[in-house]
Amino acid sequence: MIPIVLALLAAVAAPGAAAAMPPGEGLPADRRIGMRLGLEVDRRDGTSATCEAIQVAGALGPVAFAHWGALDDGSAPVRCGAGTIGDETPFLIEEISTEAGWDEGTMDPGPRSAFQVFLTLRTRQRTGAGATGRAEYGPAVVDRRAIRLEAGEEFVAPLSLESQVRDALGVRQVLVRVRMEFVGRENAIEYGSLLISDAAPGSEVNLDGGVAGHAGADGRLLLASVPVGMREVRLSGSSGPVARIVTLAPGATVHLAPEPADGGAAPQPALTATAKNAAGYQEFRRERDGATMVEIPAGEFLMGNLETEGKPQPHTVSVSTFLMDKLPLTVARYRTFATATGRPLPPDPYWGVHDDDPVSFVRWDEAKAYCEWAGGRLPTEAEREKATRGLDGRLFPWGPEPPTPERAVFRRNWGQLGNDTAGIRPTGVSPYGLLDTGGNMWEFCEDWYSPDYFATSPKQDPRGPKTGRARIVKGGSWDSRPTVLSASSRNFAYIGYREGDFGFRCAANPPR
Repeated sequence: MIPIVLALLAAVAAPGAAAAMPPGEGLPADRRIGMRLGLEVDRRDGTSATCEAIQVAGALGPVAFAHWGALDDGSAPVRCGAGTIGDETPFLIEEISTEAGWDEGTMDPGPRSAFQVFLTLRTRQRTGAGATGRAEYGPAVVDRRAIRLEAGEEFVAPLSLESQVRDALGVRQVLVRVRMEFVGRENAIEYGSLLISDAAPGSEVNLDGGVAGHAGADGRLLLASVPVGMREVRLSGSSGPVARIVTLAPGATVHLAPEPADGGAAPQPALTATAKNAAGYQEFRRERDGATMVEIPAGEFLMGNLETEGKPQPHTVSVSTFLMDKLPLTVARYRTFATATGRPLPPDPYWGVHDDDPVSFVRWDEAKAYCEWAGGRLPTEAEREKATRGLDGRLFPWGPEPPTPERAVFRRNWGQLGNDTAGIRPTGVSPYGLLDTGGNMWEFCEDWYSPDYFATSPKQDPRGPKTGRARIVKGGSWDSRPTVLSASSRNFAYIGYREGDFGFRCAANPPR
């Protein structure tokens, strides 16, 4: 078979806010920056393969990084390296150019510094050989991403592979993992934790080919000091032995169980129609995670409200039929996803970890990944507002009356209380039967944020600007002022932020 090589080239400008601050500003001269690039191959036979490469440079002045990765066939291990790929003529080229700045965000409860990273992914597939015998490539498919990563956090993006390439390699997907971090002394080791649950009692747990310990009588084992990076874990469950690839970040905990083993994304949720809710709208049970979705019918509604903070311009929008989660995504459901996909759990909130609370401290890309894993997507801003507001132009989800503690969770103080159990305030219901759409958690939308977007927004199914630095969040949260709980209120969140009042719910297209 002709080798298929993914050439991953990354040029990085050293931190200094992107295109706005001189390189290195805000960073001590002795800081060293590392960029890790990894590939993860998810094969159709259920096995996985990974590789990772890192380059390190000082924080002063522009710094260029370059990485590459290669796949030979459907069974050979994936390879990564630093530098350029050399004289090879790969079948498939993936070039990643990266510009990173150092940005102090202005999000509640205060500024939080992080790398502001701008990625451009260019995918080119070989189409044949020219008259001289040199490889020729088709036009590049370009994908631009803007992400905000705290040191040690990771961004994951799937490669855009054509179906014949996936068939030839026998893969379901290939993921690119990018992590920016500060690096200490040469060869310094950083650690994360791995929590095993639901393994066969007393069974052996292998880490990177060696015995790491044995599951207890309850099927649990905590490995508290595991070097960060991609690790191979082998353990036994009720259905037999399972091999999984997980990625550990510094100080983060990855929760892993033998089942469910399917971490792949479903393009459309498997849904079971249940009954109509009290508002008269059809509900469905999403099979992968058990969440309830409500069907929101197509039609026009008034979006925006001059009585809302920020005075978003009123305009008529028509939205196609869609489904929306009845409740915000909970801690228990997110833990199932993290277990299935080998992703780290978000940081524990200071008010405690409660399964039926909305999940918090998740990033935008993690919310998006969950919805795609469950078979859906994040809602657009227009979908989120229609599902919250309905057709009568109301100010809040429940009507014109101001928020009360019986209707919504709001005006709680950082350091004392946080969010509350999802779905226990029926008097705050939206016109379509959704709960907690005003207060409890700001919820991520798919749209990029622009304060002036409504002036040029299309009337039919608007999806926001084509690019930006932050995403829309809607609904207000447990620490918001009452006026912010308005159905039309708009706020923004850099997608790399983790905040205790940022959560999400999923949307989906209706069943065919």
